[in-house]
Amino acid sequence: MTASRDESASNTTSHAAVTGPAGTPAAPPAPVAGAPPLPGPPILGFAINAHHIDDLSVYLASVDRIAEVGANALIVVTPMFQQHVDSTDIRYLPGKCPTDEQLLAILARAKQRHLSTTLLPIVLIEDPGEKDWRGVISPRDWDAWWVSYDRLIDRFLDIAVAAEVDRFCIGSELNTTEPQIDRWRRIIQRVRSRYKGTITYSANWDRYDKVTIWPLVDVMSVSAYFELARDEPDAPVQKLREAWVRERDRLLLIAQRYDRPLMITEVGYPSLPSAAAFPWDYVAADGVLADHEAQARCYEAFFGAWSEVVSRPDSPVLGFHCYYWDPYHHGDRLDTGYGVDGKPALKTIADGFRAIRRRVAKNTS
Repeated sequence: MTASRDESASNTTSHAAVTGPAGTPAAPPAPVAGAPPLPGPPILGFAINAHHIDDLSVYLASVDRIAEVGANALIVVTPMFQQHVDSTDIRYLPGKCPTDEQLLAILARAKQRHLSTTLLPIVLIEDPGEKDWRGVISPRDWDAWWVSYDRLIDRFLDIAVAAEVDRFCIGSELNTTEPQIDRWRRIIQRVRSRYKGTITYSANWDRYDKVTIWPLVDVMSVSAYFELARDEPDAPVQKLREAWVRERDRLLLIAQRYDRPLMITEVGYPSLPSAAAFPWDYVAADGVLADHEAQARCYEAFFGAWSEVVSRPDSPVLGFHCYYWDPYHHGDRLDTGYGVDGKPALKTIADGFRAIRRRVAKNTS
């Protein structure tokens, strides 16, 4: 992901890998033997963005719809805020964040609908500059920032424990923090002391191969906003599928290197003509209307590249979450966002879920 997806509406710049904070980072942990394969069917999920919630019933109804289209998993993405990229204080903002009770209600509804659950807290920037987002944070005082981050992670950990979520994501796309391995080790140790589920971290699509904390977590997770056809945004499905196969194979190679299952925390496309070129950028230029077919083509390519691998009994892939279910928009000509309700992509996803289930049944019969 980049800034334009969730922080700076004016930013349409892709982010290459960035360097870590000043100073010499701790030596990366050596790959160790992985945890045993995680049981159960592949994750076929949706994401919900839980920011400030006025009407909880809309979100609960969205969980119901997600179950009805054939998903078996829900990832709840929810924010904490720091004012600027150099700020040291991360805060819960009542006007921009859901209450703990609302998060617990959404997660409980998912359990009632037999959806496995993941809680994914993310850092957002309140007042971003043009190219500012969580991947480039550079606090004035790293020690103070980590104290603040630890405090907020503990808050979300309380929710994860109370809701008995299946997976807890300790961070997402915090590129400049990733070399600080000792900090992450301490967080993971603290989480493990209280939480018995699966622990993961979600890396950005353009630097997951540079992350060195994979041996410390149970699952390697990635936000999969790969630029499939940067020079040909209207490329046909077959070409997009071939691009996805190349990215898939690179992902699997890194997961194999660290002996960790792979989970895609987010794969999504805006309803824009540029969906295949810049899936991380949902900002529509003036006068550009929704292109729902472009979104559907990208999802068709994704399922074409991943269905067989995900369906294997010995698959190294834990599964994926489609980003995202939008409770408020339903596919009109102005709906250029990532939501799929009321759009052709919803049928593509539902058909893809069914096809994977059929493959799994055939492979295990």
